[in-house]
Amino acid sequence: MTSKTIHICLALLLILPLAAAAQLRLAPEKAGSFSEGKFVITVDLRWDQNQQNTLMELFDLDTILVNAIFRREFDFVNDHTEWQIVDQQQNRISITKELDSTEDPVKILLTDLPPGQSTFSAWIDQPSYGTNDLSDSQAFTYQNGIGCFFLSGYEDAREVILSGSFNNWSTMLLPMKNTGNGWQICIELDPGKHLYKYIVDGRWMTDPGNRLTEGFRRWERNSVIYAYNHTFRLQGHENARRVVVAGSFNFWRRRELRMQRANDAWELPVFLREGTHAYKFIVDRRWINDPENPVTRPDGRGNLNSFVSIGDTLYFTLEGFTDASRVYVAGNFNAWNPAELSMEKTASGWKLPYVLAPGMYEYKFIVDGNWITDPNNPHSIGRGNYKNSLLAVQPNHKFALPGNEDALEVIVTGSFNGWNTSGYRMTFKDNQWILPVWLKPGRYSYKFIVDGEWIIDPENNQRERNEFNGENSVLWIE
Repeated sequence: MTSKTIHICLALLLILPLAAAAQLRLAPEKAGSFSEGKFVITVDLRWDQNQQNTLMELFDLDTILVNAIFRREFDFVNDHTEWQIVDQQQNRISITKELDSTEDPVKILLTDLPPGQSTFSAWIDQPSYGTNDLSDSQAFTYQNGIGCFFLSGYEDAREVILSGSFNNWSTMLLPMKNTGNGWQICIELDPGKHLYKYIVDGRWMTDPGNRLTEGFRRWERNSVIYAYNHTFRLQGHENARRVVVAGSFNFWRRRELRMQRANDAWELPVFLREGTHAYKFIVDRRWINDPENPVTRPDGRGNLNSFVSIGDTLYFTLEGFTDASRVYVAGNFNAWNPAELSMEKTASGWKLPYVLAPGMYEYKFIVDGNWITDPNNPHSIGRGNYKNSLLAVQPNHKFALPGNEDALEVIVTGSFNGWNTSGYRMTFKDNQWILPVWLKPGRYSYKFIVDGEWIIDPENNQRERNEFNGENSVLWIE
């Protein structure tokens, strides 16, 4: 054996144990698997906090379960959760649970997802507006709620799958059809922003016909498409060189949304989030209202803007004050503009039809210059001059605290509102304190404040330790 051969053998003896050790350290993204109809997660007990957080996010694991695992409280896992420990080693355990008949294995097992996806990626926080940027006009078309995706070329591919936020990033549900010069599929698609990728013979790729992508790193980027729900249209002005639409939805940027000539008009299809939007057209630098839209309101500076609404109408109502000469409503939905939303006088008070997207809003009425909270709305936030009425539009959760009928004030606060100690204020009804809220999907920690005393939710067994060596209640919104 030569000296060179001995050196190579020694190097291999040093490398192999290191390689074996590296294989023993799992990544959270590869922790899930299936075995005999059961879902199995293998956990490396040396994972740091970031890796533990990734594990929880990827597999929708309860904080209590994960904390018990990494505190090595294995009896608690077996006795108090739906999971059972099936294998235990020095730095690794495997837990398993039976699959519910309604659970989709493709949705549960996330190792097939493109990098950076999670169980909540199917829900997207919709922007206030969006337009597409296609390099191939055939890459995506949308009409009557049907979106058609077309991938040009790749005629020799064996299989092409469309995967995205609209189908929980499934790797099998949407196979595309070979048209001879590309691949196509048409699906029902709600208006709004959608993320997607193509899987060509097992390889994930963004859409080469779509310039619009998002993501932190190149290999984690997704294609972005908008299914439109509104078209801005300006008739005439055939001699104009440039026509732009600008509004509250894009912070009145005057060069961004350029309209295109379409026969005898200028047009721009867009997605607009639910709500009420002010806008104007800019024709060769001259600002004009929409001549085809009769809905205009003052901007508080002596000008009028056109308005468009997307979604269901709600009514702000103020009973009484029939002697007032002018009443406005203002809130965080219109940047607290005190002279924009003038209310209409009725026989018993004042009203204003308005459209807001699902969410939490603060507002006040302005009666002949005096700012007041809504006397018919018991829910509020803040104190003193900074106390505002609180409105939940299309609430998807109701906080409830039973009893405490002698309390003077009960507030719910948490990660959803920055642990604000002056809101959200609850009301007492049917022997419990309640507050309807709208929360976007995700995980939240919270507590109640009963006359200044912080307490956890006695009706919720999901809890976590906090930095004050106490506990917070935990809520999941799906």
